[in-house]
Amino acid sequence: MRARTALAVFLVATACGSDNSPTLPNNNTNASYDVYALSNAFSPNYLQIAVGDTVRFNIVPASNGEGHDVTFDAKAGAPANIKVTSNGVLSRVFTTRGTFHYNCFVHPGMSGDVQVQ
Repeated sequence: MRARTALAVFLVATACGSDNSPTLPNNNTNASYDVYALSNAFSPNYLQIAVGDTVRFNIVPASNGEGHDVTFDAKAGAPANIKVTSNGVLSRVFTTRGTFHYNCFVHPGMSGDVQVQ
């Protein structure tokens, strides 16, 4: 009976993972970042993110009531453009390394960059 109890304790301890091996970090730690369309500027207008991270573009009307677009320069790996919108939160996942420049063509000079490392 003692042998069975000792064996049962050993098996439970082994099954609980008491092997002292290091715990590896979860590589699936994708983050989300917010960019706001404030009147005639994106804020922040520069982000540095990792591959697989998400950027949420928070769009509200400009002071003149016009909406905004987010148009990325034509470049391999750039996410899809966002058409002119007055209100909403539109997300884009960045899956390729590089720097991706974007503009709001409704408001000339309104631009930003996302650097994906």
